[in-house]
Amino acid sequence: MYLNYYAIPLIILACLLSVLIFHIQKHKNTNGTTSFSLLLFFIIIYAFFYAFEISSTTLNSALTFYKLEYIGIAFIPLFMLIFAIKYTGKKHLLTTPAIVATFAIPLITMILVFTTGKHTLYHKEIFLSSETIFPSLVFEPGIWYGVQQFYQIACIIFSIILLLKMWLEVIPAFRKQVTIVMIGIMVPFLVLLLYIARIFPLGLDPIPYSLAFSGLLIYVGMTHYKLLDVAPLARSLLFEKLPDGVIVLDGMQRIVDYNHSAIKYLELTSEDIGRHASKVLASWPELIDNIQSTHGIDSIEVNKNIDGASVWLNVDFLPLLDDNRNIMGQMIALRNITEKKKAEEILLETNRYLEEATAHAQNMAAQAEMANRAKSEFLANMSHEIRTPLNGVIGFSDILMQTELTDSQFHYMQTVYTSANTLLDLVNDVLDFSKIEAGKLELDPEITELTELLNQITDIVKYKAHEKELELKLKIVSDIPKHIIVDNLRLRQILINLLSNAIKFTEKGEIELKVETFNIPDDTHEIGIKFSVKDTGIGIAEKNRDKIFDSFSQEDGSINRRYGGTGLGLTISNRLLEMMGSKLELESEVGKGSTFYFTVVLPVKEEEKTIITDVPENPCKALTEDKKEAKYSILIAEDNQTNMELASIIISGLLPKAEILKAGTGTEVVQIFKEKKPDLIFMDIQMPEMDGYDATREIRKLESQNRMLTPIIAITANAFKGEKERCLKAGMDDQITKPIISNMIQHILDKWLFMIEINRNNDNNDDAIESVHFDKEKLLEAINENEEVYCMLTSMAIGSITSNLEDIITDLSNKDIQRVKAHVHKMKGAALNINFNILGNLAKELEEAIELNGEIVPDLLEQMKDEIEFVKLDLEK
Repeated sequence: MYLNYYAIPLIILACLLSVLIFHIQKHKNTNGTTSFSLLLFFIIIYAFFYAFEISSTTLNSALTFYKLEYIGIAFIPLFMLIFAIKYTGKKHLLTTPAIVATFAIPLITMILVFTTGKHTLYHKEIFLSSETIFPSLVFEPGIWYGVQQFYQIACIIFSIILLLKMWLEVIPAFRKQVTIVMIGIMVPFLVLLLYIARIFPLGLDPIPYSLAFSGLLIYVGMTHYKLLDVAPLARSLLFEKLPDGVIVLDGMQRIVDYNHSAIKYLELTSEDIGRHASKVLASWPELIDNIQSTHGIDSIEVNKNIDGASVWLNVDFLPLLDDNRNIMGQMIALRNITEKKKAEEILLETNRYLEEATAHAQNMAAQAEMANRAKSEFLANMSHEIRTPLNGVIGFSDILMQTELTDSQFHYMQTVYTSANTLLDLVNDVLDFSKIEAGKLELDPEITELTELLNQITDIVKYKAHEKELELKLKIVSDIPKHIIVDNLRLRQILINLLSNAIKFTEKGEIELKVETFNIPDDTHEIGIKFSVKDTGIGIAEKNRDKIFDSFSQEDGSINRRYGGTGLGLTISNRLLEMMGSKLELESEVGKGSTFYFTVVLPVKEEEKTIITDVPENPCKALTEDKKEAKYSILIAEDNQTNMELASIIISGLLPKAEILKAGTGTEVVQIFKEKKPDLIFMDIQMPEMDGYDATREIRKLESQNRMLTPIIAITANAFKGEKERCLKAGMDDQITKPIISNMIQHILDKWLFMIEINRNNDNNDDAIESVHFDKEKLLEAINENEEVYCMLTSMAIGSITSNLEDIITDLSNKDIQRVKAHVHKMKGAALNINFNILGNLAKELEEAIELNGEIVPDLLEQMKDEIEFVKLDLEK
């Protein structure tokens, strides 16, 4: 014997592993602890005796230690496999035949090694060689040596496969532990392969070193990263401390486990473990029925009397499945839901009270509504009954005053005329006030020419001002927009009210209506306008300023007796201003006059502003231009030829001398706009190259330096909610939907070319389309009964629709959904425009189905084919 320096690390590792054998017992809860301890024991034997073998100088001593090594070598692969099986929870693999088979090879190997020299099964020849790095045993392997090597490799590979499968199944938090253990097993496997390949120096066996290092790695994985140790403890705590009662049954419906909470519900004892559930739970037929049921009921609610109290339980039945999804048993969870049930009963009771209260409130509201309707009907009837004779009195008084009368007669008739007008004003004020009080009065904003409105107002009141020899002024101190969007009737009513009051309470001097504007930050579509009415009248004392805004009130009783009136004018004006987001304000000095003013923020239709400093004569605007002679330039943007022709024919019929420009793509629209600057554009939304939204944005960019904007009218085949808002947001001015009809085009031309507001509340977008195959009469009406045009349009439409259907089917087969949508949209527009209504509705359904319900697409395509054939036959007749 001598001191071999290669033996020192092995001795140290063997001593270290000996300590670990005792220390690993502290982690008994971890799977595979016992088999790992045995694995360490056999590794120690291997390492310890190999250290003595490589320190021997004679063949006999070296051979003796070599044989003792095999007490460990033969069983290391076996216990490495057993450790992997137990650690991964695959204990079902350790059947008796499997254990006998795996133990057989190590036992045979150990016997053959200890009897070497008497046979050549394991070693054909063995001797001590001095040609290696130190004197060591060298042998020529026999046949069983190959069997032993294959057995070792097979055990290690199978262990690695088990660990790899476990690594894939566990949650990421546990994978670090599994990874380290798997690396620990792979180290000796890799070293064994290198040893078999003779990478290491001749005479040196690296396997005991790698096994000792492997044992250390596995130990670190099992102890330092012992996440899996916590799992059984956590499961135990969770199972026992869970407030829900839990019972576990095996496949034969025997009780195998239960937690503490289940005892208070089911009165279980330890003696019930192993008994059939039907015997233990005889007083719970609801549970037994569902345990034995094959209907797969997952949950039931049960009411039981437990310890003298009524208890509601929610019972869940959960199957327990193995790796192959076979049912191994069942878990029953019982949850106390008594408080929940009580809360539900209280809620139901509360709902009943609420329903009764709601019904009562609805009944009261209905009665109030009936009373309010009765009041409104009464006021309307009284308004009609009072106004009818008043109109007669006023009208005939006016006529009579124009005849030859004596001075006394004229004076009498003038008194009648004035009194009747005063009474009519009184009736109007009372009716307006009642509407406001009932919440029935609504504003109706519309495009209004501000200068015209101001002139109309001053014209109305100037006669009264001139009668009292008062000077009436209209002063505009800043640029004002040409067109605003406001309820002009109510704005007129407010200003006339203020001017009339000013004239009434002013004996001498002047009345001034002043208008000034200010810009709204960050909003170019609205403008602030301040209106003020200043007089040189009697003024209002400070203590009475709040009083004048009360209903039926004036500054004092003497005012009412002297000047008359209901005291409603300012109240109504203030209420109307509140509806506009404003209020009436006052500056006054007794004896010197008053100034009533208010500020409103209004949308601006056009950016053009007009500077006005004097009061011109009232410019009564009239449409002097004959529409039939109007020479406008109108651009039609439409990629469907049928729709293009139809729109052109309708416009030409309405404006015979108009220039019709045509564009089939968004790019063409922008180019024609640059070259021709049309007066109005009909813009289809869906076009190739550039859609209607983008084309509109490009046009608005080109117009950014101009003050006048070209009206752009969207033409859509969609009547979806929000479609019009999207068009307006893109910069368009209005929207119409297909089918395009003559009245619709007429309305747009009147509104945007001739500035005539007609039927603003009539939204054509909501008109229902009659469900007919072909509305021939409507098409002929749109084209002025022109049979030649009728034949051309229907022929073009059939060709376009047939082509679109073929394209749809082709694109569907190519799964090009975007092109499918485009062709469906074209077909819808063409069908609706030419009044193939059922086909248009089918195209609408197909457009929605592509997005929401692809299963009905084939059926819709078949219906569309049939409808096209039907329409063709109908046209041939």
